[in-house]
Amino acid sequence: MKINVPEEVKTILKRLNSHGFSAYVVGGCVRDKILNREPQDWDISSSAMPEQVKEVFSDLGVIETGIKHGTVSVIINHNPYEVTTFRCDGEYKDNRRPDTVTFVSDISIDLSRRDFTINAMMYDYQNEKLIDYYQGQEDIKNKCLKMVDEKTFYEDPLRVLRLAQFMARFEFQVDLKTKEICQKMVNEGVLQYLSLERIQQEYNKLLMSSHPSMGLKFLLELNALIRPLETLATCPQRLDFHPEGNVMNHTLLVVDLAALCKDKTSWPLAFMWSALLHDIGKPLV
Repeated sequence: MKINVPEEVKTILKRLNSHGFSAYVVGGCVRDKILNREPQDWDISSSAMPEQVKEVFSDLGVIETGIKHGTVSVIINHNPYEVTTFRCDGEYKDNRRPDTVTFVSDISIDLSRRDFTINAMMYDYQNEKLIDYYQGQEDIKNKCLKMVDEKTFYEDPLRVLRLAQFMARFEFQVDLKTKEICQKMVNEGVLQYLSLERIQQEYNKLLMSSHPSMGLKFLLELNALIRPLETLATCPQRLDFHPEGNVMNHTLLVVDLAALCKDKTSWPLAFMWSALLHDIGKPLV
């Protein structure tokens, strides 16, 4: 399998390889290329330690993006590219970041910490080979979102919202076991530890998708919607005006219609938030 990689990314991969380190493009960029989408970011995983990455690219700009967790950004033509050392995460006591990080040489261990199988693929540019230990390519073919590892998936409650926005963006269905774990996370209240900033970021991605209702329906079914939206599902409407039923049903129809024309507006994200919240006051009045 061959994936076309930008010249700047090739430069990073080749230089790491020439210094004796293995290096691969990984995650969302690989997924997007398989889906025939243009990646927004190109992430690189390598056997090189952060300090070694800094040394290899000392003639270029290097930013210590998250050096404690093994990530530095290499700057080429003013564009940052994250290079992360193969790693194994410790416990997530704050439900956001691992308390400890151990650098490893086994790429399968590194891939096992990722959220979904479709995000757990690496591409070996040097040998034009896809590395896919968890059948992510098969799940893309089947339009299925499936967690990689139950234990690591549970450690970050944001993954429930990530799953919802992936459903909306890619129009994929969720694997049954993965859905069960998401429901368990909601039932045990771990989503309460998410910051409003992180929640908003995932809702932004969901609303900018082609089919927002898919993700919103999933969150509604899990009882995981943000609180102001929960009441829409129990607010009835006059059937002669709204044969679709309650305010939530109406809102789901509106956001999908808005998604069709959002790119014709001057501020698509604000337009989509307006569509989502246009009837937010109905339950109160």
